[in-house]
Amino acid sequence: MRSTALAASALALCAGVAIAGFSLAQPAARASAHSTILPGQWEYDYKIGMIPVSNETKCLKPADTEQFSRGICTKRYRCEYTTNVVRDGKIQLKGTWTDKKERVSPVTADGAYSPEAFKMNIHIKTISGMPLAGSLTAKRLSAECPPEETAAK
Repeated sequence: MRSTALAASALALCAGVAIAGFSLAQPAARASAHSTILPGQWEYDYKIGMIPVSNETKCLKPADTEQFSRGICTKRYRCEYTTNVVRDGKIQLKGTWTDKKERVSPVTADGAYSPEAFKMNIHIKTISGMPLAGSLTAKRLSAECPPEETAAK
């Protein structure tokens, strides 16, 4: 049960920083911010299986949207993708996430995006080998971020 809770937390964390706060993955073809998603105020909904895990809003700056084409990753992991396709409205990722203890988890993600919305289905295998699936759905609420979020960034 503990590994299920840890895996659920890991998926939620990884999905939660799919855009803002993730580090560079494998170098990808450079895309302009307007060829993927637009900056502004976004709302994120996370699920593990069919179960809603959390909902939050984020202010995405132009630099955050440029990172979108490089794949998902958090600061807690080193992410390497053998497949990294983010173009023409489609997302396809396949690779590994390695934690600070050098434990490796295979990951795949696929989905679709438009300038003002995206959805990714994420599949990981925990270090103990348990498969876990979740999703991240996001939509742009406005072109401008609230002043308190803009100042905090």
